[in-house]
Amino acid sequence: MTYRKVLIFWIPLALAWLLMTLEGTVIQSVISRKPDAETQLAAFGLMFSLSILLETPIIMLLATSNALSRDRQSFRLLWRFMLGLNMFIAALALLMAFTPLLDFYLGALLNIPSHIIDATRPGMKIVTLWGAVIGYRRFHQGVIIRFGNTRYVGYGTLIRVLVSGCVAVSLGAITNIAGTEIGALALICSVFAEALYTHRVSRPDVKRLLETPRPEHRPPLTYSQAARFHLPLAVTSLITMLVHPAIERGLASMPDATESLAAWPLILSIMMMMRAGGLAYQEVVISLDDSEQRHRILRNFTIRLGLCLSLLMLLFATTPLIQLYLGVVLGVTADLHALVIAGAQAAFLLPLLTTLHSYFRALLMLSNRTAAIYQAISLGFALTAIIVWGGIALGLHGILAASLGLTLGQAFELSYLYLSYRRGKAALRLHWQNAVAPT
Repeated sequence: MTYRKVLIFWIPLALAWLLMTLEGTVIQSVISRKPDAETQLAAFGLMFSLSILLETPIIMLLATSNALSRDRQSFRLLWRFMLGLNMFIAALALLMAFTPLLDFYLGALLNIPSHIIDATRPGMKIVTLWGAVIGYRRFHQGVIIRFGNTRYVGYGTLIRVLVSGCVAVSLGAITNIAGTEIGALALICSVFAEALYTHRVSRPDVKRLLETPRPEHRPPLTYSQAARFHLPLAVTSLITMLVHPAIERGLASMPDATESLAAWPLILSIMMMMRAGGLAYQEVVISLDDSEQRHRILRNFTIRLGLCLSLLMLLFATTPLIQLYLGVVLGVTADLHALVIAGAQAAFLLPLLTTLHSYFRALLMLSNRTAAIYQAISLGFALTAIIVWGGIALGLHGILAASLGLTLGQAFELSYLYLSYRRGKAALRLHWQNAVAPT
C-alpha cells in the first residue's frame, strides 16, 4: 500500500461524484436561460432535494452491498432486501407526486410560496421512479467496488452526465417546456441509462459472488443482520437530507424568498463540486483499511486531501472564477451573484470536514458501530437547524445563516465521530485481524 495506490483507487470514485455534480450544473445552466428563471430554479432545487429525501433509504445501499456481499447466500438475500426498499420508496414518490401530500409538505411545513409549489409539481410527477432506479444502480456499484473495479463507476457516471446534458440542452433549445420539467426529464433519462450500464458491467462480479459458496465457518447472513447494518446508515442519510428542508423553511421566511430559494441550489452545486472528492473517500477507506499499516497511510492521505479540497474552494469563491462560473457557465442573472458568492465563501471549510467525515464513518462501519454515525448526524442536524433559524431571527441573511449552520453543524458532528472512533478502536483492530485484502 502506497499513497499512489490510494490515489489511483480514489480518482475514479472522485470523478464519479464530480460528474454527478456537473449534471446539476448543466441542468441549472439550461433553466437559467428559460423564462421565469428564478421561480424555475427554486422549483428545480425543491424537486431535487425532495427526491433525494425520498430516496434516503437506498442511498447507503452501495456501502451495505460493498460490506456484506461476500458469497452466493449473502448476495441473494441483499438482492431481495434491495428490491423491497426500492418498492417502498417508489410508493412514497407516487404518493408525494399525485396526492395533496406535496402541498402539505411544501406549503404547510416549509411555507414555500404557492407559485413555486405549482412549478415543482410537474417535475415531481416525472421523477417518481428516480429513487428506485438509483437504488438498483447503487446496489450493483457496491459489488463492483468490492472487487476493485472502481473505473466502471466513473464510466457509468460519465454516461449519466452525457445523457442528462444532451436531454436538457436539446429540450431547452427546441421546446417551450418549463425549466423544472426539463430538469426532471434529464434526471430520469440519465439514471435509467446509468443503471443499464451498471447492470451490464457488474455481471462478471455478480457471477463471481453467485459462484462463491458460503464458508462453513461463516453463519448465513439474515434479514435482521442486514437491517441492523443498513438501518443506521439509512437513518443517517435521512437526517442528513432533513437539513435541506430545514434550510429551505428558513429561506422561505426571508423577504427575498424567491431569490434566496433560487440562489441556494446554486450554492449547493458549488459545495457538491468541491466536496465530491471527500464524499467519494468513504468507499476508499471501507475497501482498503484492512491493516494498521494501511490505516496510517489512509489517515495521512485523508488530512492532505481535505486541506487541498478546502483550499481549492476558498480560491474559487474569492477570485473572479466564481463570477465567470455564474455569469458565463450558468448564465445566472446578476441579482443572484452576491447571494451565491457570500454563501460559497462562508462554507469554504466544508470540503475538509466532509473528507474527515467520510474517513471516520468508514472506520465506524468497519468496526460495526454504525449507530454512532446517525447519532452524530442527529446532533449535527439539530445544531444546524438552531444556527439557521436562530441566525435568521437575529437578522442574519438566510444564505449566510445556512452556510454557517452547515459548517458548524458538520464540525460538531465530526467531533462526535472522532470520539466514537476512539472508544471503539479495539473493534477496528479485530476487523484488521479478520480482514482479507481486496481482490
